[in-house]
Amino acid sequence: MNLVDLFPNFYVENGAFDCKAKLNRENTLSWMKTVCGFSNAEGGTLFIGVEEESFKLIGFDQAEADKEKLFFYNEIRNHSSIVPSYKIEAIPYKINDAIRFILKIEIMESDKKPMIIKYDGMPMIFVRRDGFTNAATEEEIRMMILSSNHPSFDDAITDIDFNIDDFKKYREFYKERTGKDLILKELESINFVKNGKLTNGGYLFSDLYNGNKTKIVCSLYQGTTRGDNLVISSNTYSGNLIDSYYFMNDFIKSRMNHSFIKLDDRRIDQNSYPDRAIFEAIINALAHRDYLLDGTQINVDMFSNRLVISSPGSLFEGKSNLTPTYDLSSFSSKRRNEVICNAFIIAKAMEAKGTGFEKIAADYSQFDKKHQPFIYSKNNTFYITLPDLTNPNGVYMDEESIYVVGLIENPTRFDVSVLSFCYLNKRSIKEITEYLNLSNSSFFRNSVINNLVSQGFLTEFKEKNTTLYTTNIEKIKVR
Repeated sequence: MNLVDLFPNFYVENGAFDCKAKLNRENTLSWMKTVCGFSNAEGGTLFIGVEEESFKLIGFDQAEADKEKLFFYNEIRNHSSIVPSYKIEAIPYKINDAIRFILKIEIMESDKKPMIIKYDGMPMIFVRRDGFTNAATEEEIRMMILSSNHPSFDDAITDIDFNIDDFKKYREFYKERTGKDLILKELESINFVKNGKLTNGGYLFSDLYNGNKTKIVCSLYQGTTRGDNLVISSNTYSGNLIDSYYFMNDFIKSRMNHSFIKLDDRRIDQNSYPDRAIFEAIINALAHRDYLLDGTQINVDMFSNRLVISSPGSLFEGKSNLTPTYDLSSFSSKRRNEVICNAFIIAKAMEAKGTGFEKIAADYSQFDKKHQPFIYSKNNTFYITLPDLTNPNGVYMDEESIYVVGLIENPTRFDVSVLSFCYLNKRSIKEITEYLNLSNSSFFRNSVINNLVSQGFLTEFKEKNTTLYTTNIEKIKVR
């Protein structure tokens, strides 16, 4: 007799389904990891008394079924950090005039992830994927923590007493933006303080905080990539979130370019980056950073054609990667750090309804396509790119998808743009110069195109009477 004889509508290839002929007493991990995997995923059903490969019913008599149930209960209780919610049924069936039973155990998805199995003194975390149970990856564990009903990092209570005198910088920041004095009641309402103790989020605003959770590295590069030019300057900081904001803001503003747009009747001053766009990008990086990722940092990278601010942690909406997009309002905002976000909201540095990216887009709305900001997420890091408005060449978002293997001798600011435009494509000089909005000059051909060809970054060939160029994929890699 087969399992489908009892459950004709049961989809046996369902990934949330597993069978065991009997609960292994010698190696309980062999089946406990399945329970753990279901609990850490979307739940699932475990049948006991059914052969794993053939789905043939082995079954138990009543006494044996009761022993299996008791053994299951005791082992899960003794080896689990969180006893999962489950429903267990003894399903009867008749064979050769005898009543036998199989156990159907429905494991519910846990709302307190991750469930951890403690076996031979070692904690283990498993997750169910595509019909198989495997050890959870580091990224999966982080996402479990963030999506569960455990307190988030910034909501957890510390053993540090709240003292209003330890928040002079935040209070000044608050008053400057709201025109009011900060009161304790408002901080308590956002869980900044709980029963006189600071939460983790509150502590990050303290004047006394000097840990590495807030590490920031700001760098200024001469050219358009990290690899092909020397770093002009690089500064590092760790401290409270208000000083973190001023550190990044001052680094950018003291090093960005200042120019002007000449009209018929007047001159309009033009900075590399609009003030509001800088502010929104910095606050977003601080507010939505994944502070659970130890050993990471916010990077502020200034290139000749753009500013890139990257923050640890992918978009907090279940996606680890987001392809580059100009549509800054194309995704729903979800807060990773409620306390930190609310502390910025009451200080009117953030809006409760969104990320502030719409304001950045508005600041760039009057400029052309190559001067439009874009965002993307990859390798558990979120990036926002602001084009330099004083650089006529701008930046295209596909340039962020490649990196150069090795160094380009005599580099120019056009190299990465040319290599990205010619990647897996055959381009003529005319197409390249039109793409870059440049004239087809001998200087461009010699200093850019011929320079890249001579070093093997571009490959030159003829098609009919036209010279075409394509990127050497051995020297250019996609991120």
